[in-house]
Amino acid sequence: MARKAINDKKWALRRNERNFIELQALVRGNFVRQGLERRYNVVSQRTDDFVKIQAQARGFLVRYRLQVHKKLLRDVLPTIIALQSLARANLVRQEFERKHQILRDNEPQTILLQSDIRGYLFRELDKAFRRRLAKAEPGTALLQARARGMLARLEFFGRKGWLEQEEDTIIDLQSRIRGYLIRQTHDEKARHYRENMDKVIKIQSLVRAKQQGEAYKSLSTTNFPARLG
Repeated sequence: MARKAINDKKWALRRNERNFIELQALVRGNFVRQGLERRYNVVSQRTDDFVKIQAQARGFLVRYRLQVHKKLLRDVLPTIIALQSLARANLVRQEFERKHQILRDNEPQTILLQSDIRGYLFRELDKAFRRRLAKAEPGTALLQARARGMLARLEFFGRKGWLEQEEDTIIDLQSRIRGYLIRQTHDEKARHYRENMDKVIKIQSLVRAKQQGEAYKSLSTTNFPARLG
């Protein structure tokens, strides 16, 4: 009888199992909704406190992470700087090699273009300079003449003043130079006479003999008419 009553209850439960499950779900949903409403009410009442707590917690986390990052950066800063310098140097070298290769590839065209540009610029400068000269030629010629005259006068008066100041010295120097030249000429003549003394003596003897002969002839011609008388 007891087993039969239990079996009847089991069969009744099995027949109404879906209803019981739906009822349990409704009850649990009601409990959950009531709990959520209570939590929502509590949260809505303390929203400002929660926001402040969240802001403080986020600020603390941010500051903590920032300190950690700063510490890591301080620890690895020399390595980072060295790595950055190596990377920049590598990039600069690569860019330099690329530009250098481009220049090597286009060297004849570059040289020709540079020569054309320089020639054009030189011609333009020459034309502009010639135009300025043509416009300012009269005034330039007058200015040049006046400048040359002023420079010549300054140079003349400067030399004149210097000569006037150094007149005694110049006269003494001139006299010394003339004396030196005269002595040098005299020494050359004396050396020449010493080297050619025999020839000089012969010439002197010939000259004296000629003079004596001419004197004798003159005496003989002047005394001959007197003897005749």
